[in-house]
Amino acid sequence: MKNITLLVLILLPLLTQAQTEFAKPQSPTELHSLFGEYFSQGNMDGLTSLFHEDAVFVIDKEGNKAKGRQEIAKVLKSYMQAELTIISHQASIHINSDTALISAKWEIPGHSSGTALEVMKYNNGGWVYLIDNPNGF
Repeated sequence: MKNITLLVLILLPLLTQAQTEFAKPQSPTELHSLFGEYFSQGNMDGLTSLFHEDAVFVIDKEGNKAKGRQEIAKVLKSYMQAELTIISHQASIHINSDTALISAKWEIPGHSSGTALEVMKYNNGGWVYLIDNPNGF
């Protein structure tokens, strides 16, 4: 019994600290690549790791928004009802220090396409979305 208690005391801190680390994109282009990868895998934790904790996701032309990772995850989940792949075709990227303004064409083959307007920020060692307006409203 003492051995089990000792084992639990040793392993408990390790288990409670276990957390998946996701890649920190080192460029806006890498952020787009990771978004496509996580989206195709249905990896919601990976996707939300690409957003700043206070990020805004523009939902529609009326200006409805999701704010913060939890709300954004709910919106993204609605796009992931089937096995879909998202492809980023080309992007216009303008960087000033730790902030980037991006216009990027994307496509979900056979379903939809658009031009996203995005603001990214270099934060805590990697680029993240600060504002994601996937349909450029």
